[in-house]
Amino acid sequence: YADGGPTHASNLKCYCRAHHLVKTFWGWQEKQLPDATLILTSPAGRSYVTTPGSALLFPSLCRDVGAIPAAEADVAPDYCGDRTAMMPKRHRTRAQNRAARVATERRHNRDARLARTAPPASNTWPTTHAFDEDPPPF
Repeated sequence: YADGGPTHASNLKCYCRAHHLVKTFWGWQEKQLPDATLILTSPAGRSYVTTPGSALLFPSLCRDVGAIPAAEADVAPDYCGDRTAMMPKRHRTRAQNRAARVATERRHNRDARLARTAPPASNTWPTTHAFDEDPPPF
């Protein structure tokens, strides 16, 4: 977001997770026209043009909403300018994550099944008295 500027109605767009990651991490560039048409440019230089689905259903919404206000002068953040260098690193592969989730769910199911089939807990109170057998005085 540090390179993108301020948030404004004229530069908002709805991405699915895959396209958000593509646009954020892999060198893709984007340009949004005033009518909300998106032009995505791949790292290889190929351009893809998409128009919003609302253009057909709600054409009155596809209008220019004004200019983005000038950003205030902020101190530049200390970060690496190469977006691919900021790509999050996985600690485990997707297959390892899935195997861990399955193992955890199976362990949980096994424990629940054992709890349902376990014999009832025995009486924890002592059955014999350690004190003398005389009744209490009344």
